[in-house]
Amino acid sequence: MYTIPEIDINSLDNNQVTVVVAVVMGLGALYCFFGYKVLKFIIGLTGFIIAGSVAGLMMHWLTDGHFISSGIGALIGGIAGAFALFFLYRTGIFSLGLLGATLVAHNTLADRPESWIPLAILGLGVVGGLCALVIEQPVMKLATATLGAWLIVTGAAYFIAGSPEITDLSQAFTLHEHRKIILGAWAVTSLAGALAQWATGGKGGKSKPTAEEDD
Repeated sequence: MYTIPEIDINSLDNNQVTVVVAVVMGLGALYCFFGYKVLKFIIGLTGFIIAGSVAGLMMHWLTDGHFISSGIGALIGGIAGAFALFFLYRTGIFSLGLLGATLVAHNTLADRPESWIPLAILGLGVVGGLCALVIEQPVMKLATATLGAWLIVTGAAYFIAGSPEITDLSQAFTLHEHRKIILGAWAVTSLAGALAQWATGGKGGKSKPTAEEDD
């Protein structure tokens, strides 16, 4: 199951943290408000982030935390992931739908104690991916708006709450005291992003994939 990678900020100084969080929020704004307009770029970027994170973590484990090796592994993995999703268009569409649905399901159901919750989250993610294949445009606008809003809200939560309450950005949604506020901000930002994308029309360039992209 795909997950949004954790962005560890515990080992960075204040200036580095500011830059990292600002970049995260900038990427979030791109996803949220322009996702379908630059869909192929978003698909490639998503592949880069997912594959790069996995490859970097693997190299970190294999080399006992060697920074340069981990960075090279993340870069190579990210480039491979970007090309894979960019050229396998339908796989990229499924992945974005899966990511968006999984993220929503995880943040709304993860605190529940029932044993079936992980399966429900996975199942809802798969349903989101399949829906993206069937009704691409509306699902992609919702999925990219949701993913982008998550990045924007987690970044804003860090600037407001700061360390030591948050050591990686994914922890923003685990601040129980402010959880309802954060979830509400996420929902409102997601809606605003989706409406902005609908207001600006379809994606740039061709509105439908070519036969090669469908492979």
